Parts: sequence; C-alpha cells; structure tokens
Amino acid sequence: MKQLLLLTTAALIALAAPGIANAAIQNLSISGSLDGHAYTGELSLDVSGGQAVSGTGTLSILGLNKAPVVLITASTPGNEGGPIGFRANDGTDYFDLDQAYPISTNGLLFDVGTTTAQWGLHPLFAIWSEGTGYAAAFTGKVGGTEYYNLQGSAMASATGAVPEPSTWAMGLLGFGGLGLMGWRKSRTNRLVVAI
Repeated sequence: MKQLLLLTTAALIALAAPGIANAAIQNLSISGSLDGHAYTGELSLDVSGGQAVSGTGTLSILGLNKAPVVLITASTPGNEGGPIGFRANDGTDYFDLDQAYPISTNGLLFDVGTTTAQWGLHPLFAIWSEGTGYAAAFTGKVGGTEYYNLQGSAMASATGAVPEPSTWAMGLLGFGGLGLMGWRKSRTNRLVVAI
C-alpha cells in the first residue's frame, strides 16, 4: 500500500508541476492593432531556462495571410552582437531586444515572411511586455509599400504547453509502476482464493 501511494504521488508530481513549469514549447496566440492595421498570429517558442532558444509561427497583417515568422536570437547569423539587433528590408534596425520568456520589456523579434532569418531581407515584427499588457511593432516593405515602425497594442495568450520528454518519461514510469502494482495485487488475490 505504501509503495502504491509513493508511485501515485510521483506520477502526479511529474505530470503536474514540471509539465507546466519546465515546458519546452510555449504556444501563444497574438492579436492587436498597429497604427490602425489589425493583425493576428500564432507563435510557438522553444523555451529553455527562461530563454526562447528558437521560435516559429505565422502572422497575418497588411495583406500577408499567415506569413511564416522566425524568432531572431543572439545566435542568428547577422545579429549585430550584444543585445539582439536586426535590420528589416527597409533598412530599419531594431536593437536591444532579448530572448526572455515570459516576454520581457525588451521583447522578442521575428523576421516575417521566411522560415530562416536573414539580416536585411524581410520585414520585422516585435512584441514586448509593458507590465500590464503587451505592445508590438512592425517595420519593412510589404508588396512594394514601406511601413516604418507601426506600433500599437498586443494581446498574447498561451494556448497550451508541451511538456519536455523527461516529464513524459517520469509520468509514464509512474503510471507503469501503478499498473504493475495493480497487476501484482490482483495476481496475489487470485492465488490466495485458489488455495
């Protein structure tokens, strides 16, 4: 009985706490308006140790419909060093962003219209925290029209987290142990009845 209680506790802890606290993938839905231009998007961030190490998603804005986006990090080729800085296709530089998650006051920066970030070739989308909510900005050329630093509101809501493989392993191990304990107990009961 004591073993069953310990295994049950271990399984519940493994599934509840680390599955949320150490989730490797954070999925966000974003929406808002930048200087009167509505936008929506879906972001998927790979988070490790409070830092978004990579990210992809889609953004619909200014005639772009679910255009791919990719997170720019300190290790992205073309990053200008130090805090994250990157150039849009209209020549505008965005500086002093970071990779923190939950999203910090510096915020995250994405290259728009590509799955591989390339310095100076694509529009940029940034989202950051203002303490009580989020703000966003967009800059770059879309369909021949140049947009410079459109800014406005942002709403970001988590749409679910995917637990790390170690969390799944611990949960499966715990439930496997529970199954084994139940099987052994029912087998023991059958033997006692047969005698």
